[in-house]
Amino acid sequence: MEHRILKRYPIGNPRRLWFQDNFILSTFAAHGDSMRDALENCADAGFNMVELGWASHEHAQEALRICEELNLPLLYQDFSVFGGMQERNLERHIAPSVARKLADELRPWKCVAGYYVWDEPYVEDQLVETRYQMDLFQKEDPARLPFTVAIPSYNTKYTWENGEFPAYLRRYAEIIDPPQLSLDFYPIGLRWYTDEKQLDDSLMWCDLGLMRQIGREYQMPLWFYYQGMNLYKYKKFEFPMVRMLMYAAAMYGVKGLQQFTAVGSVINGDGSRGQFFEEQKEIHGEFRRLGNTLMALENRYVFHSADLLADYPYYDDFRDNIADSAVLCGELADRVSVGEFEDAYGNIYLLVLNRDFDSAKTVELKFKENVRLYSVSRATGRQELRDGEGASFSFDLAAGDAVLVRVQSAAEEPYTIEYRLEKNL
Repeated sequence: MEHRILKRYPIGNPRRLWFQDNFILSTFAAHGDSMRDALENCADAGFNMVELGWASHEHAQEALRICEELNLPLLYQDFSVFGGMQERNLERHIAPSVARKLADELRPWKCVAGYYVWDEPYVEDQLVETRYQMDLFQKEDPARLPFTVAIPSYNTKYTWENGEFPAYLRRYAEIIDPPQLSLDFYPIGLRWYTDEKQLDDSLMWCDLGLMRQIGREYQMPLWFYYQGMNLYKYKKFEFPMVRMLMYAAAMYGVKGLQQFTAVGSVINGDGSRGQFFEEQKEIHGEFRRLGNTLMALENRYVFHSADLLADYPYYDDFRDNIADSAVLCGELADRVSVGEFEDAYGNIYLLVLNRDFDSAKTVELKFKENVRLYSVSRATGRQELRDGEGASFSFDLAAGDAVLVRVQSAAEEPYTIEYRLEKNL
């Protein structure tokens, strides 16, 4: 069987200087009582970046030394010098000389991936100040990412209920014009969540739909902070919930998964290994192997079963119709979702998700013509031809799990695909 090697390229906002080469697996504020234990265990768990949100000067300096030793990319923040969190530090308007001095100090440190400029800016002055600081760091250190993240729709000011959230996120994108668009949403235990409904009525899907729309419009790669810990002390929090959130974000086309947060899940408060360490290490391995393919794909559609947000008008603008699919037809079973993707060469991929994180299920998909399917292996990253051809295929999915497949017309000769990064744009 023919094996094709296709080029993929770095992705990024064309109006910015920073571009992304590989799939990001990150965590927020990864430090415990022992910074060394925390960072060593995060590296062992497969995070390929750690962040210093809300960091003091002492934490920042310690993390620099350890990350350099571990060769672990670091999104740097030092609250004593720059950056902010929502309303915090808004009075600081740093001078260009401050940004230049910091860039000069950090330039020898190979581990520094970028600058964590602001966490969830949301009022006009914060957006403007974030843009100002990001522009400064881009000028002084263009190879590194100036980073910020938007506030989710369950804040008190801009919500779906009051109609203000879409305008906020669009204003955020226009004013800041970030290299990549990052959003957070932590749904397990929020007021929309119940054991019976799971996330069928969660506004997270509205946030993801809007983020995808704006990212596509402004040509910004998407990153997403998913819930990795029992943030609201809900009565039950299990790893299939985390897995489902990660694959749900990937289904919308995100190229960076950011966990909130390793402390309380992957690591304990003292930096030792936590309850989800092994599970997180395993799924990081999966995404590391799938990531090369995911980086080559552009999301075209996201299809959900009819039980998701059935009576929510907020989602109407983001509800894709399976009739528009290039390959699929029919209806999806309850708590099944599918992301449809295409690479630059016209190859079609599907990410099939079991949204039910309490139960495994067999998912059947129907196709418009006879096709053959290639699974993208989570063990190797290589494409594997599934047995048989036909107009329907079934997938056995564990609770909250997903599978990535390539779809090819049965009328064509079979071939597998491998993507290789080409950095000469």
